[in-house]
Amino acid sequence: MSTTTKATFSIARIYDIIIYGATGFTGQRVATYLHQTHPDIKLAIAGRNISKLTTLAESMNLPSSHIYTASAENRSDLVNTLSKATVVIACAGPYRHCGETIVSSAIEAQTHYLDLCGEPQFFDDMLAKYDRIARENKTLIISACAFDCVPAELSAKLASKECFKKYGKVTNLEIVHTFQNVSAGNPTTFHAAVDGFHAAITGQLKKSRQDVNAKLQLTPAPNRPGDWPKIVSSPGTSPVYHPETNTYLLKFMGADAACILASDRYDRYRHAQSHALAENDLKNDSQSSPSSSPSPSLLEKDPLPRMSVCFGVDSKSAAYKILGYGAIFSTLARFQYGCKLLHGSPELFTNGMFREGGPTEEEMQKGSFETFCTAYGMNREEKVRVSCKGPEPGYVATPKIIVALAVCVLRHRDEVKYGNDGGVMVPGVAFGESDAVFDLLKNEGIEFKVLNEGNDSDQMV
Repeated sequence: MSTTTKATFSIARIYDIIIYGATGFTGQRVATYLHQTHPDIKLAIAGRNISKLTTLAESMNLPSSHIYTASAENRSDLVNTLSKATVVIACAGPYRHCGETIVSSAIEAQTHYLDLCGEPQFFDDMLAKYDRIARENKTLIISACAFDCVPAELSAKLASKECFKKYGKVTNLEIVHTFQNVSAGNPTTFHAAVDGFHAAITGQLKKSRQDVNAKLQLTPAPNRPGDWPKIVSSPGTSPVYHPETNTYLLKFMGADAACILASDRYDRYRHAQSHALAENDLKNDSQSSPSSSPSPSLLEKDPLPRMSVCFGVDSKSAAYKILGYGAIFSTLARFQYGCKLLHGSPELFTNGMFREGGPTEEEMQKGSFETFCTAYGMNREEKVRVSCKGPEPGYVATPKIIVALAVCVLRHRDEVKYGNDGGVMVPGVAFGESDAVFDLLKNEGIEFKVLNEGNDSDQMV
């Protein structure tokens, strides 16, 4: 485990943003996109391989002085490199293998950190280990700033807010991802999924969550009232037809559900701490009257809605084909030798979906996604539906998303929840209440809408 100390120094920041892991498949796309679309941002790139970094810098017309070599194995070099920027975008994964040192070094350097991680165990481990010191150093550590899990998290925040305003309750949340012409992915994503599933099956993920709960000492959310309806679609071993999207739903195995719950958990934790501090201040204030005692946090009293996170498939036969490959994957990923087989042949075990070299440029330009989130009140008629729409999710939308969030941290940190206090969190809690982030995402081509029923026009966010 990395050792992190409280920073006691002031650093002149040469750069606005530094991208670590810039020569990877996604890192290159993030670096190139940021440099092309935000020439006013002072950018540096970093990683282990000077030859690859130099080639990338030349392709971007980035001066060689903006290149830094730093290995996760050399902590002092890494802290020194990260200390040169206000924000680091960490693109080197899988994060369970190489992410922790970047997090701890960013905290020591007091450099705000965003990553592309979709690994729930990593969120939990970093929260348990580093939230206290991140807050002491007033440093933001925000994971999952990509298609995993921004469209789902921010759609859920927006739909819940509008539903609560209209109906006073949010009893159900249904998230459905739909994809158009998305044909391939890079193997790194697949490798992270293999390790993540194995961690869940073998109890490692459960232990990480137990460690977080013990560390936070958080009272669980109240049970749902008995009169709350069950509305959301819940596909199991068979696909479920979804008339709103005209697709067949399967359970989405990404990190979205874990991320939404992690945001809620962190918000409850910080609210409970603030409430406890306020009560303590009142007790110590001899001038306070009993009537001035703070009321319990609303968050502490709110039950969690039922939640379903799915993805839609055009035909039932295609859905069953995916279930077949999923059954093979889940069986093999239970065992070490099965994981070895999966890691060795991602293309074989995904019907070509994940392949070396990832998708071609032409394939990426054809792809797109639309995510729908519906928040329900006490019945099916009491609902608010939100959509998030963008280009190919993994390698075209993801650079747009993380750049928008990084710019928000860089230039609108007052709009980031806990932005001036620091902490280890995920996007829903950090950005869910920020008007600036929705504007920044829209500027990058990621559009959120509140969808109105009947003849009313949709409301752009």
